[in-house]
Amino acid sequence: MARLLFRAPRPDEPDAVQAVHEAAFGRTDEAALVRRLRQAGDSRLELLAEADGEVVAHVMYSLVRIEHGDDGHALGLAPLGVLPPWQRHGVGSALVRRSLDVLRQAGTARLAVVLGDPAYYARFGFAPAAQAGLHDVYGGGDAFMALALRPGGLDGCRGRVDYAPAFDQLPE
Repeated sequence: MARLLFRAPRPDEPDAVQAVHEAAFGRTDEAALVRRLRQAGDSRLELLAEADGEVVAHVMYSLVRIEHGDDGHALGLAPLGVLPPWQRHGVGSALVRRSLDVLRQAGTARLAVVLGDPAYYARFGFAPAAQAGLHDVYGGGDAFMALALRPGGLDGCRGRVDYAPAFDQLPE
């Protein structure tokens, strides 16, 4: 596998990010979500994985709102996309690890949530959000997971977690 470079996307490469998500998901919904989150100002962190000058993966974190205890420092991880030839080679995992490190080092976010495969996201420290008294509006059950990004990051938070309004336009 080629050496990966992790970096923020540049304003001149929205097509590369769009191409990643369209190829990864086989549809345009996630690419449109990225665009809507950016336009609404809800994106808080974006990171790319680049190999040999090609953008091969993208992850975004956006603001979420928590019913009780919200202080504006909770983020949702979505979407995460990896070009199909690069899937199952650790690229997505490396990108998630790197992005979580960036968030921890910045110290501005207290927690992250994700709705995804529990076996996949548990490797990064995510645990069912219900254990922290949190639930999502999508009925994700144990697939809705949370991670404290700093000590006590989940303290005082409970209830429903709402993703940014841009998520409401995703198909069921």
